[in-house]
Amino acid sequence: MTASAAALHPLAGVYSALVTPFHDDGRLDLDALQALAEFQLAQGLHGFYVGGSTGECFLQSPDERAQVLRAFTAAVRGRARTIAHVGAIGTHEAVALARVAADAGCDAISAIPPFYYDFSAAEVLAHYRALADATPLPLVVYNFPAKSARPLSTADLLALLQHPRIVGVKHTSQNLYQLERLRAAAPGAVLYNGFDEMFVGGLAMGADGGIGTTYNVMGGLFVQMMDALRRGDLARAQGLQKRANEVIDVLIEVGVFPGTKAMLKLLGVDCGACRPPFSPLSAAQQEAVERITASHLRALHVC
Repeated sequence: MTASAAALHPLAGVYSALVTPFHDDGRLDLDALQALAEFQLAQGLHGFYVGGSTGECFLQSPDERAQVLRAFTAAVRGRARTIAHVGAIGTHEAVALARVAADAGCDAISAIPPFYYDFSAAEVLAHYRALADATPLPLVVYNFPAKSARPLSTADLLALLQHPRIVGVKHTSQNLYQLERLRAAAPGAVLYNGFDEMFVGGLAMGADGGIGTTYNVMGGLFVQMMDALRRGDLARAQGLQKRANEVIDVLIEVGVFPGTKAMLKLLGVDCGACRPPFSPLSAAQQEAVERITASHLRALHVC
């Protein structure tokens, strides 16, 4: 089945991996979440992935993560779907955050595998099943091999998808072969492409949408890519991907998370800087961000 003909899963779409705003002194800036929500909703995004890697979740306390989930869900007010990333090294902490997400009205939860320790496959799968059992919300497994102590195999992922509340996978991997095999074996699952620079490739191999950092500043461009590919207009989708990748090249050069926040500020949405140990941009890096923002983001009318 082609991308243009495939039926959309209810949770399909283009989701911003949301940044977390901070004050200059490093405190959460919960008030800034409203402006951030409005800015991104105006780009036509289908939803938000709140509290993930882009949101600097592991530089926050559990209480701070809970505060962000509650405040952002209230800011969106049901106008788009929200997936709460509740991943943690410990099952009890992940379960506690999952219950916050359910109480706040999120549409789904997601979690990276427990990390650092050399957990066995059985332990990782048991962690996910305990998390899925903890709330009525659907669960999306965050498959990120580069950041996992024990990468999830295709067999692991398919075993997890047998659980009635484990409904999909956020596939942050260059292994598009694995993505296609998941799609073939689990046609009812929702699959998200995770690397922004490969969005069109991920959709072509069966993804139902994407979750990405750069959607914070050019989410509308990715919505256009998805629409073009579903119409069967591959050339249009490839052209849009090329334009997005010119921005991504600069972000990779300066640091994706600090660079994204710098772009947001230039576009009128000040979310502060990233928490240490992330470093502020140098003068040269800031200049590069300003150039690409002026030449691409405003010109693309995605802001």
